[in-house]
Order: sequence, then structure tokens, then C-alpha cells
Amino acid sequence: MSGQDHDGPDAEDARTQLVAGRYRLLQLLGRGGMGVVHEAEDVQLGRRVAVKMLTAVEGLAAEDVAWERFQREVRALARIDHPGVVTLYDSGVHEGVPYLVMQVLDGLSLADLVVATGPLPVAAACTVALGITEALQAVHDRGVVHRDVKPSNVGVTGNGRVVLQDFGLARLAGETAITRTGALVGTPQFMAPEAMSGGPREAAADWYGLGACLYLMLTGELPFGPTADVGAIMLRALGEGIPRLTADDGIPLPLAHLVGELCRQDPLLRLTDAAVVRDTLVPLMYGGTQDLAGLVTGRLRAEAVDAVRSTEVSARPLPAPPGEEPEYVWAEAVSLSAAPDPMHPATLSDTTRRIVLGSMTPQGALSRQREAVGLVQRGQVREAAQMLAVVVQICLSKLGPDHPTTLTSQYWQAVCRARLDAGDEALEMLSRVNRRVGRRADRTDGSDD
Repeated sequence: MSGQDHDGPDAEDARTQLVAGRYRLLQLLGRGGMGVVHEAEDVQLGRRVAVKMLTAVEGLAAEDVAWERFQREVRALARIDHPGVVTLYDSGVHEGVPYLVMQVLDGLSLADLVVATGPLPVAAACTVALGITEALQAVHDRGVVHRDVKPSNVGVTGNGRVVLQDFGLARLAGETAITRTGALVGTPQFMAPEAMSGGPREAAADWYGLGACLYLMLTGELPFGPTADVGAIMLRALGEGIPRLTADDGIPLPLAHLVGELCRQDPLLRLTDAAVVRDTLVPLMYGGTQDLAGLVTGRLRAEAVDAVRSTEVSARPLPAPPGEEPEYVWAEAVSLSAAPDPMHPATLSDTTRRIVLGSMTPQGALSRQREAVGLVQRGQVREAAQMLAVVVQICLSKLGPDHPTTLTSQYWQAVCRARLDAGDEALEMLSRVNRRVGRRADRTDGSDD
């Protein structure tokens, strides 16, 4: 992998590529300033992993800032073994691009969860906050400062487990900070005031990040309002600070007080005692794990059903080159690559759709269909549904509605819908498939007479 996007004609090559001769890339999970993260298969051990390719580091000299961040991330993660911290399996360099191989987490980021649901129930918010607290205590005990605690770096799995991840900005305590002069490294909405002022970012900054995350979970709002103006955010952060929560906000007073203590502007006065944080959260989190698991699984199910439905939402002809007409009517199809914003799944544009049609052969569609069936059999129904959403459209265009590969793909689409609690839609699709199979059989019988 050389750092280029794999959303065009090379997408299929990216999914079959072996990183370091061992990790087969399956699908894009996300993008960030430092690179891309793929779900992959470790072909030696036969397990799913997340491969983070630091494409921003490609071609940089060893003394460059991005390279140093990568080295520090490896060392930081290797020193931590805790259920609330993402597990590092392997690291190395592939075709000049550094990579990390990590535990793959099935779930959502805290940021995506709040975008989807709004404010979390108090018990669920306390459960997430306790998970972050336990993780921070673990990393701080090992001399590690995360330096970028924010909702997008907190993962929540389908069983309610909370995992702190992305140590791309971490530095080991006692080492020299690697921030470029004048650079603002981190996310201003969740960045401690001392970091904005260019001061050292110690463990106290991580606790500020926890307080800001808790504010978001309880209110459903960003600490400094819905603005992307870094200057305005810094003025508020260094001025009045994060707004104080009160009982009038419908938040238990001990929890409102905790947010205020975690978000104190002076790091010397800020609450940094994990035991005190824990004592406040535990009495308020009864049933929180179940609430959290229900919110995450409900959202994942809704995303998967939406992805399958999207193949039939807005059927319209595909604009054709001059003098050509499309053979079939297309519906908007979900991309095989994950969208940057999982709350708004990407659809294939007309141009991209034409590229996909031109580059994928019927045999390639059959191969993707078999891969999707394998995902279903391994219980990865959401991923299979996303893949089949595109495969069905390719089969319809290339092979026609009555081809066995098309019908088989639609059958497995129906299976996915049924397993994602869309039973009525599954039955309707199975009925359509059965009718076409019946008509195809009738035509075959007639030709034999």
C-alpha cells in the first residue's frame, strides 16, 4: 500500500492485497490525518484485525514529527495490557508505509453514538466515563499520557465495552514533547487550556478530555457550541471555560459537579484522582452497560438495514455516455468502502458506479458474493449486507435479473435482512427471487419439449 486512496479502480486490488505478506485488507474502516484504517484478515492466525496504515509518514525522514509519533504510538501501546485499551498485535513497515496491527472493535465511536442518539441516559454516560477512567488510570500508571482524549477516540462495542484507542498523539512521560512550534495538535473542543497555551500536556490534560466527553454525553452538545472556528473555541476555552452544568439541566448534582471539577482550567486545581471519579460514577451507573449495549446494537442494526434498503430507495437511469443507453436501471448503492461519516453512509456517484461496472467482471462479482456469504456464516451480517448491496447492482447490470448469480446474491441479501430484524422485507425479497426462479425453470422446461 503506497498511500493513495483505494476508492477507484484499484479498490479491488486493495481488498486482496497482503500487507507484509500476512494481512489481507478487507474493507476501509476510517480515515484520519495520519492515515487509513482497514479491517483485515491475519492469514497466518485466521483472525480479524485492524491495520492502521500511517500514509502521512510515507517518505518522511526518521527525524520528522509524524515518524516520531508513530514510534511513540508503538512503544506506548506495547506497554499496556488492559481491556479498556486497544490491543496492539504487530507493527512494521510495508512498501515504505509504517503500519500498526490492532484488535478490531465491532461497534461505534462515542462520537458516532452521540450523533445518532443525542444525549445518553445518565447510567450509560456514567458507564462510558467509568470505562475511560479505568483506561486512563492504566495508561498513566505505565507512564503514558494519551494527549488526545476525545469522543472519536473512544470505542463502544455491541456488548457495552468501552475501549480507549488511537494513541497517535501519545508520548511517554519524561520524553520531549513533539509538537511543532506554533502547531495545535489535538481537537480544540476537547483540548485542555494548558495545551492550547502551548504548555506541557501532562496526565491532567487527559482528565480534562474525560470531563469534556462527559459533558457531550450528558447534553448532546459540544462543549463550546457547534462551531469549527478554532479561534472562537480557544477564546471560550481560555476565557469562561466549559459551561457549568446544574440540576436545571436534568443532570444529577454529583455528576454536574464532577464535570466541573474535571474541566477546571488550572491543571493544578483539576480533579485527577481516579478513585474520586469512580466514587461519583459507580452509584449512578446501574443498568448502564445494558443501556449502552442496546443503544450501540440498535444503531448498528439500523445502519445495516439502511444500507440494504438503499439499493431500492431512488431508482433512476444511469446517465450514459453520448450514444449509449444503460442496460438496466440502477438504484443508489452503498460503497464497499466505509464512508468517513458512518452516520451518513456513502453512495456510489454516477462516475464511480461506471468505474465499478467497467472494472468488475461477473467472475469478480461472484467472488465478492462468496466473500459476503463467508461473512454471514461468521456472523458479520452488517458487513455482508454492505457488500451485497453493491454486488446485487453489479449482477443486475452485468448479468441481468434472472442470472443464477444475481438471484443467489439477492437470496443472501434477504438472509441478511432477516438477521437484521427486517423480516417483512426479507420475505418480500425471497418471494421476488422465488418468482424469478420459477419463471426461469418454466422457460427451461419449455425449451426441452
